[in-house]
Formats: sequence, structure tokens, C-alpha cells
Amino acid sequence: MAQNNLATQIQPQSLPEQPTVPLHRKAAQVVTVPKKLTLSKFEKCLLVTGTLIVVVMMLSVVSMKIGVSSAQQQLQDVSNKITSFQSKNTNDRQTINELLNRSRLEKIAKQNGMTLSNSKIRNVNK
Repeated sequence: MAQNNLATQIQPQSLPEQPTVPLHRKAAQVVTVPKKLTLSKFEKCLLVTGTLIVVVMMLSVVSMKIGVSSAQQQLQDVSNKITSFQSKNTNDRQTINELLNRSRLEKIAKQNGMTLSNSKIRNVNK
């Protein structure tokens, strides 16, 4: 047998159109909406009490800070007064020592016609 033309042209046949069906179907997801939980009376009272405690504590902290600040200011004022009195006392002591200087006393005595006798002079200190 002679096979003269084995490679013959074959006309492609058109295939009938098939409906396109997705290979994977989306599964219907069941979403459950959570129900809102209601608060019991005890839970409401506990929540209100906790909130009040927090607010009271916040106010007490602020009040304490104000009190501490006020006390520090008073302490600083007292320290400033003490320092000023100490410097005034030092100045007064220096003035007293200058007024009690022996040469000054002799000078005043000579101006008024007096003499100074060491046996009659007494220094009194408090």
C-alpha cells in the first residue's frame, strides 16, 4: 500500500461552546454577628464605683501637689527671712564692735575732756 501523503491537512473543527463554570466555588461564609452583652446591675455599679474612685484619686493627687508646692513656697520664704536676719545680725555685730573700739572710745573721751582709766572700764556681754 502506498502511503503517498500521510501528512494531510486536517481542518480544525470548532468545538461547541461550553458554559464557563468557575473551577472553585466560593463557599458561603457564615458570619455570626455577636449579640451585645447587657451589663448586669452589679457590673454597672462596679463600673460607676471604679470610675468615681479613679476621679477622686486624681483630684487628691492634684490637691496634694498643690499643698506640697505651697509648703515649699512657705519654706523658701522662711529661709529667705532667716538669711536676711542673719545678715542683719552680722552687720549689727560689726557695727557694735566698731563702736566699742578702744581707740574710738579714747578719742571721744578726749573730745569731752575726760580720761580713760582701764581699771574702771568693764565690758558686759549678754
